[in-house]
Amino acid sequence: MIVSKKSALYLSLIAIALYWAYQVARQHPGQSLPAEFSDFVIAVAISKLVTIVVIFLLLRLGGEGFRSLGVSADAWPRHLGIGLAVGTAMFLLFNVGLGSVLGSIFPRSADNGPSVMAYFARPENLLAWLPISVFAGGVVEELLRIFVITRFEQWLGRTGLMLGVLLSSAMFGFGHLYQGLGIAIATGLSGAALALLYLRRRSAIEPIAAHAISDVFAVLGATMLARG
Repeated sequence: MIVSKKSALYLSLIAIALYWAYQVARQHPGQSLPAEFSDFVIAVAISKLVTIVVIFLLLRLGGEGFRSLGVSADAWPRHLGIGLAVGTAMFLLFNVGLGSVLGSIFPRSADNGPSVMAYFARPENLLAWLPISVFAGGVVEELLRIFVITRFEQWLGRTGLMLGVLLSSAMFGFGHLYQGLGIAIATGLSGAALALLYLRRRSAIEPIAAHAISDVFAVLGATMLARG
């Protein structure tokens, strides 16, 4: 432990607030995706690497590690199987079902430039999309979600836990506004489902696997649609 747990907690809360403020600041009318897929991949890679390093350092400040977030090999085959099954169901519910319905009700504005679907036109892009799905989506985004809700729980107890789930889910959806309001709403709801999956057994493996497989199905489906 480098600083007191209380100091580490407050530093973590400040870091979370700054990250959310950055997310809000970078969303603006007319925001568009990079024209080149390679630029998009580099931006995602840098963002996720920075995120995981910051989480690690903040945990170490308080004498914790990723195990405190539920990263453990204990009964991992069972947790992995549950995560994969839940993730498959979530893909069908949120991506195929709810996302499609809400996406048609709240379509993406043309002012945002080319849709993310433009990145799926080339099948070879799967060589980048699949690692992004597993590492960026599954590992980093779920460890970030767990980090947020556990910090809020340490801060305000059960009330903080509920607040952490609500705010992290809202910001998760907000971060997908570039895909349209409908997709952002469906994404926010899926974030809440992933948070509840974690809280079921406090195993990070389950939401990581669920998020990863859901994203893998999504990129495979998007690639097929783009080619069709």
